[in-house]
Amino acid sequence: MDEPLSKDTERWTGKIPVTAHDWTHVRGWVTREAAELKYVGEDLISSPYRSRFWQGATIVPRVLFFMEQQDAGPLGLGSGRIRVRSTRSSTEKKPWKDLSDQEGVVEKQFVRPVLLGESVLPYRLLTPRKAVLPVEGSNTLMDGGHEHIDRYPDLAKWWRGAEELWLENRSSERLTLLDQLEFRRKLSMQLPGTPLRVVYGASGMHVSAVLVDTPNVVIEHGLYWGTVKSRDEGMYLCAILNTPALTEVVRPLMSYGKDERHVDKAVWQLPIPEFDPANPGHQRLAELGAAEAARIATSQCPGCRGAGRPGPPASGVSSRTRSHHQASGAYGTNAAHAPGANVRRGPSVFLESRT
Repeated sequence: MDEPLSKDTERWTGKIPVTAHDWTHVRGWVTREAAELKYVGEDLISSPYRSRFWQGATIVPRVLFFMEQQDAGPLGLGSGRIRVRSTRSSTEKKPWKDLSDQEGVVEKQFVRPVLLGESVLPYRLLTPRKAVLPVEGSNTLMDGGHEHIDRYPDLAKWWRGAEELWLENRSSERLTLLDQLEFRRKLSMQLPGTPLRVVYGASGMHVSAVLVDTPNVVIEHGLYWGTVKSRDEGMYLCAILNTPALTEVVRPLMSYGKDERHVDKAVWQLPIPEFDPANPGHQRLAELGAAEAARIATSQCPGCRGAGRPGPPASGVSSRTRSHHQASGAYGTNAAHAPGANVRRGPSVFLESRT
């Protein structure tokens, strides 16, 4: 077994004048000293929630899955069948964006609501998208050759057509269309759905989380999800994850994208404790999360799930929630880690639980 690389190193520091062009002139300006390498996050104790959260399913290319319902026509379609057409996006890439819309009829049971990365606001969901997914019953995935698929002639026609387009346009021969959908079991792990899940965005300038109580909803790979045992536990996690100070603390642990940061599981490098209903501080955070969700549910929001009421700004959490996090030690004991303070001091910033 290979030995890990040593952390022993040598640190060079100094200010070199512009007139120094070779080592003979440079070395007099350089101070050399023994040092030890430090890795971001290595001194943090991971949260027990790290192993309980998973990335959503890879439901791409979207033109083969995502759809919107069309008018059934003057003659109708019969019970349990709907006419559908591909939902297109300006973010589609070649060759998929050059394909024509997929149109057809499918059995309604195979049209599932799907949450995307852009579906989640702090404490609030936008209306889910819809996708055709070949899931029979609670957890049976079918491809075009599955022994059950011909029981559903409309789905069989749609799915086999999608498989044909996939084979003609895929960039690699490694995966079938069902393999792509089920990559690393990211779909089947969600089946059958559970009553309560906390969901947060995989990327963005701010961490945004919401409690999802619809078991039938499928989570797409732009989100991470984890099952919680109670609504109180869900509100406890939402209260922590949606707090702007949490984003500030975890930013040094995130990797960068072009226009945003990749949150992924970086939040669980902080020692966020598992919810304890007997802990007054945990219960208080759950109460504050529930109050914040109720407050947001009364605001107006075009496109939000339900009566069209919106979420808050991306960083919006009330001052009372921030104050309680600070008072209860949820940002750590150092005053420099309080909301609004400069928390870019390195990975030693962490959350802790107080009884």
